[in-house]
Amino acid sequence: MALPVAESLHVQQLLELLAVVTSLPDEESAVQGAAERAAQALEAEVGAVLFGDRVGAAIGFPAGTVPVADLRAVADGGRDWLDVPGLDRCRAFAAGWGGTHPGHLIIARWDEAPFAAEERGLIRGMARLLELTLTTLRTLRAEQAMRERSELQAVENARLAESLREQQRLLIHVSDIQRAISRRDPLQQILETITVAAADLFGDDVVGLWVRDRDDPDRARLLSAVGLPTAHLPAMPLDATGAVGEAMRQGDVVLVAGYGHASPAIRDLTGDRLCASMAAPVHENGAVVGGLLVASYEPLRSYTLHDQQKLGAFAQNVSLALTDAHTLDKVNRAARDTLTGLAGRGPFLEQLTEHLAAGRPAALLFIDLDRFKPINDTFGHAAGDHLLVTTAARIRAELRDADLAGRLGGDEFAVMLRGVTKLDEAIGVAQRMVRRIGRPVDLTGHTGHTVTVDASIGIALSSDARDATELMHHADVTMYDAKRRGRGGYQVFSRQLLDATDARLFKPFEA
Repeated sequence: MALPVAESLHVQQLLELLAVVTSLPDEESAVQGAAERAAQALEAEVGAVLFGDRVGAAIGFPAGTVPVADLRAVADGGRDWLDVPGLDRCRAFAAGWGGTHPGHLIIARWDEAPFAAEERGLIRGMARLLELTLTTLRTLRAEQAMRERSELQAVENARLAESLREQQRLLIHVSDIQRAISRRDPLQQILETITVAAADLFGDDVVGLWVRDRDDPDRARLLSAVGLPTAHLPAMPLDATGAVGEAMRQGDVVLVAGYGHASPAIRDLTGDRLCASMAAPVHENGAVVGGLLVASYEPLRSYTLHDQQKLGAFAQNVSLALTDAHTLDKVNRAARDTLTGLAGRGPFLEQLTEHLAAGRPAALLFIDLDRFKPINDTFGHAAGDHLLVTTAARIRAELRDADLAGRLGGDEFAVMLRGVTKLDEAIGVAQRMVRRIGRPVDLTGHTGHTVTVDASIGIALSSDARDATELMHHADVTMYDAKRRGRGGYQVFSRQLLDATDARLFKPFEA
C-alpha cells in the first residue's frame, strides 16, 4: 500500500539527491544541484547553500538580491523565516555540518506552518549527503593536484588515495543501505547491514546499535552488534550504556576515552578491555530513540572529526530505517483484515503489484480451506471465525519477516514469498502449511467440538507471469487443480495445467 508522500518518499528523495550530486563533476555544480534538488523535494520556493558568509548556491531570489545576512540569521538559528521578493515571508529551516568546510543547507517555503519533524529530518539527511559528496570531491581534487607534484610527495599521495578509497567505500555502504531501505527489506536485516558496514569501515573491535526500550524508556536494548553478544542480553539503564547514553542525552556525537570508571555492565560486556568509544544518536520521527556505538580495545585509539562524520552518516541511515519501518507498520496496521490481522485483499494485491513492478522476484501461494463451508454452516459463524483466525496464525507461523500473508475473502488466503525464485523453497513452505493447517482445531467455547480442515494450495512463480494479475490467476487455477486432485495438498503451476484448465472451461461451448 502506498505511503503518505510526506513520509514514504523521503528515502527515495535522498537517493535521488545522492544520484544528482555524485553525477556532477565539481563542487560548484554539486552545490547548485543539491540546492535545486532539495527545494524541489520539499516543494519549496527557496533553496540555498551557505559557507560561512559566502553563498555557494541560491535559487528562488531575483538576480543580485540574495539576502546573505538573512540567510546567515536562519543558519545561526536566530529566525525561522525569510522575506522573499514576490512572496513576502516564507518559513525557513537550516541544517548544518561542521568539519574543515562547515556549511548550511537552507530551505524556505511559502507556508504558514513550520516544517514538520519528518521534513526537518529529510533536510538534515540531505545536508549530510551533500557534506559527504563535497568531502569526496575535495579529496579527488586534492589527489589530482598531488599527482602533478614531484615524486617527493609520494607518501602524501598514498595517504590521500587511502582517504579517497575510504570515502568511496562509505558512499558505497550508504548507497547499499538506502537501497535496502527503499526495497523495504526486513528492519533487523537493515540494522545488521549497517552495523557490519560500520565495522568494516572503522575496523574497530566493537560496533553496537542500542535502541530505547519501548516498555521502559529509561533503558536501552542492543538490537544489532559486531563484537558483542546480543542474544538474551537484557535491557540496560541508559546511564549504564556509557557513550551511547551520553549521546542520547546530548543529541550529538560523543567521544569517551578511558573506561576506568565505566559501569559494571559495560566492563562485563567488553571483558573490561574497552579503551575508547564514540557514539552518535539515532532518531525516529525526529525524536532520539537510541545510539550507534563504535569502540576499540586499542590503548592508543582516537577518533578524528572525519570519524565523527562517518559515524553520523551511519546513524542517519539507522534513523531513516527506524522511521520508515515505523511508518510502514502504521500503514499496515490500518490496512489489515479486521478478523485475522492479515493484509486485506486490496493492500495485498497492491503490495504484490508494487513488488513485481520493481522487478523483484516472488513466489505466490494461493490457499483455500477444504470443508470450511459445512463447518461454518453446522457450528455457526463464531466457530467459523475462530477457525479462520486459527488458520491465519498457522500461516504466519511458517513465514519469514519479509513475507506477506493476506486474506482475500471468505476462506481464501494468499502468501507472497519475497525473493523466492526456486520451486523447492516454495514447495517446502506449502508442505509445512498443509501439515500445520491440517491439525485439529479445538472449538471449545464455541461448540464444544474439535474439527479438522485441510488446505489446498496452488504455487506459482513470478518468472512465469507478466504481472501481478496473471500471477494471481496462475496460483488460483493451480489451487483448484490441487483441490480437484484430492484436497489437503498442493500443486505447482505449469503451462500444461493452464492449457488443460482452459480446455475444460471451454469444452461445453464447442460445437
